[in-house]
Amino acid sequence: MRIEDYDSISKLWGKLTEVNISLEFDNRNRMNSYLTRNPGLSSVAIIKEEVVGTALCGHDGRRGSLFHVVLDENIRGNGISKQMIERSINCLKEIGIDNGFLFVSNTNESAQSYWKYNGWKPLPEVTYFYKTFE
Repeated sequence: MRIEDYDSISKLWGKLTEVNISLEFDNRNRMNSYLTRNPGLSSVAIIKEEVVGTALCGHDGRRGSLFHVVLDENIRGNGISKQMIERSINCLKEIGIDNGFLFVSNTNESAQSYWKYNGWKPLPEVTYFYKTFE
């Protein structure tokens, strides 16, 4: 994934109804910062010159993280998401990161099933807190 892909990425994210991605929050500047801090870890899937999937990947030095792992609704079930995820995990392993986390909306049952099926476990003992710094 490169910042040059941003317009195509935001177009994909904007048409997905079951994911909660804020294009205001994930604007070009923030995406550029994220990609710069985590070079080579994130992926896009492209078919016929169109971005059809994304996987943002980063780390804090000890744990990996996946965000916005999405695929166009019309091409799901072909293993493309799995390839993007495996690529990110392999990149993390290469730099010594051997575990990670991701966030899934409580209302997105299909995504929850997908991640559980692929060996990810929910952590019911953790609550995600959020604050905007003013």
